[in-house]
Amino acid sequence: MAIVKTGNALTSKWVQPGGSYTNDGYGLMTARATYIVDKAAGGTAVFTGQVHPDYSDFYVHKFSLSKGALEVDTIEAEYVGIDSAVGTRTNPNVTASHGLTSEHITTHPNFFGPATGFTTAIAGDGTTFTVSTITDNERVGGVFGAHFKGTATNAGGFVGFKDSSTAAKQYYYGKTHYLSPITSFSGVIYTSNLGDITTIKDAVGKTSASNTFGGIKLLPGHLGTTWTASVKGSTRNTILLSQASFEDYCVLSGGTPKVIKINYEIRYNREGYPAEVYASA
Repeated sequence: MAIVKTGNALTSKWVQPGGSYTNDGYGLMTARATYIVDKAAGGTAVFTGQVHPDYSDFYVHKFSLSKGALEVDTIEAEYVGIDSAVGTRTNPNVTASHGLTSEHITTHPNFFGPATGFTTAIAGDGTTFTVSTITDNERVGGVFGAHFKGTATNAGGFVGFKDSSTAAKQYYYGKTHYLSPITSFSGVIYTSNLGDITTIKDAVGKTSASNTFGGIKLLPGHLGTTWTASVKGSTRNTILLSQASFEDYCVLSGGTPKVIKINYEIRYNREGYPAEVYASA
């Protein structure tokens, strides 16, 4: 028996009840919609990058098509977009990791000092050394038995803590390393600005004095907007973009990305990164 068609011919997709809309709280929006359409138009009714019929901020991320009875196709479309209220990028979604790592004692900020927050330097002021009374051809800096192969005014090479004559010196005797705090941030943003790929790529290995890199906010404001430290008379940036990866999250039918996902990692150094070694983004 031939199919008798009446009413809506479904020559274009027809949205069905029951769609959904989600905002992740950082500005990334997702939606789902179901359509029915005549089989003759089903193959072209929905395509990646197509704008949602009711919300201009949404674009088709992916979809599936099911062949049904009575020559009607059913299309399940998933949409993604960035809330225009937050701009062309989502707010950074960041997790932080804090821990300790073993570092050589000479890297301690108070090895020569005293540094801010300390009353006594580990190995003296770095410019005053006395002749050792327990080893030949070595000098001592500070009050804990730190020995050096240097002169009366220059440390030369550090050779270790060699004096065990007092309880205070015994604590340092033979020590070579200490536990240094380490902090890293892992984050993700979504952007519709293709230029952000180049900006972030070029910022890897560079530092920042604020919570932005190349003008792109990568740390939320509540963690702080100024990231610098004063070290021995100089001001250093304390965060460094150590890693970034990119994913075309939603593409137009021609292959041009519409929404890009950027994952990244930022390292924090309480002493800052010297500008002579690490450029600023």
